[in-house]
Amino acid sequence: MAADTKAVQAGPTPSTGMVQHVPQQLKTLSRQDTVLLLVDQQTGLYTGVRDIPLAELKHNVVALAKAATAMGVPVILTATMPDGLWGPIIPELTAALPGVPVISRTMINAWDDPKVRTAIEKTGRKQILVAGVSLEVCAALPAMSAKAAGYDARVVLDASGTFNEAKRVSGLQRLTLAGVPVTDYATAGVELLADNADPKAHDVYNALDIPFATLVWQLKNTPQSKNQ
Repeated sequence: MAADTKAVQAGPTPSTGMVQHVPQQLKTLSRQDTVLLLVDQQTGLYTGVRDIPLAELKHNVVALAKAATAMGVPVILTATMPDGLWGPIIPELTAALPGVPVISRTMINAWDDPKVRTAIEKTGRKQILVAGVSLEVCAALPAMSAKAAGYDARVVLDASGTFNEAKRVSGLQRLTLAGVPVTDYATAGVELLADNADPKAHDVYNALDIPFATLVWQLKNTPQSKNQ
């Protein structure tokens, strides 16, 4: 079966009792089966990002990391020679992930680094959320490789960035052709949460810091709103 149509068993349907086979890209994310891979979120690479404002990119990747941590989703952090040309991981991200080691590597495709691959395999999880700078290399290449290896890989578009429109378009086209879905940081977060009645919901929404949700909360808690 082709990689982009790889299916998983979803259990018997209520009407027929027959087992359904659901394509990976139609499955929702499960916090019990997901690992977050953050690739090359480095200060030097951020200086070249042009497709998303830097403040927004930092907010999104840090928020995603915090939400994942709140839900017990493992986070793997890797950087290309952080002591060299591209610099260290952005400090906002390392501050959000205390105790999470940075896997230093030389391989361009993070999936090709045995240390990264082993870290993923040790989690025992089969759904991989990938966010990287740049999108078309640091996010797309490991996501496509993971997909080819049988994982359900997704790329978090607004927690990734690149250097011009051509690179963004080419990266998205390659992901589409490879059958790797893209998502955004907030959708990925609430998809993992799954239930607003979950005891962790408050912590997750606080971590995600979704702008419109923050505005609604502020409006709800103004003195005027409380008096209505």
